[in-house]
Amino acid sequence: MSKLSVVIPAYNEEKRISPTISEIEKYLSGVDYDWELLVVNDGSSDNTAKIVNDFCKMNSRIKLIDNKKNKGKGGVVRQGMLEASGDWRLFMDADNSTPIKEIEKMWAYVDNYEVIIGSRYIKGSLITERQSFLRRFISRAGNLLIRVLILPGVEDTQCGFKMFSASACKRIFPKQRFMRWSFDMEILAIAKRLGYKIKEVPVVWENAAGSKLGGGIKVAMRTFWDLIKIKWNLVIGRYQ
Repeated sequence: MSKLSVVIPAYNEEKRISPTISEIEKYLSGVDYDWELLVVNDGSSDNTAKIVNDFCKMNSRIKLIDNKKNKGKGGVVRQGMLEASGDWRLFMDADNSTPIKEIEKMWAYVDNYEVIIGSRYIKGSLITERQSFLRRFISRAGNLLIRVLILPGVEDTQCGFKMFSASACKRIFPKQRFMRWSFDMEILAIAKRLGYKIKEVPVVWENAAGSKLGGGIKVAMRTFWDLIKIKWNLVIGRYQ
């Protein structure tokens, strides 16, 4: 099988990054294909970079991209996906909310799709620990707007478990303009505009403690405004 790159954006993740890397390393050590793990440090002020670097010393397949300044989650995901060397490139969250073993469900679709994404909202998915009612409401309402305006047919644009072929990465991510929370919906909108079919795969997801996405209403309003900008970019052909 082709080489897999796993990309993890990390900002002040000293409490969660070690068990996540350990689980990924353990799983990938048992697969029959080549792999690499890239952790992209987003200007953390804690010991995230040092912890990752210690793993790098023990396993050459684990690599640290250490940014001294904060770029935003979308910025470091973009950086990691473009610097990765795998034929397939998966980005996932540092909190391990969707475990690496869920990638097994994606391999069945690689012959027919170049954009394969994890979904929490389709048949076969499992949410083991739910968010608060307010955050669930905001998430589902926001996703409805996203489907109506830019991504009809995609049930879950925000799950942080997405895999792209190398060729799709090289076409999609250079066109990305949003470097913070709205990047997920933007890269999928770009993929669709470029003619890629998007396959959603049901995954296991847990609402991990210590989420960086706070301020529900404020974030929702900012995301809505970004959604309008993405729609405008599509209308004027900015992603061609």
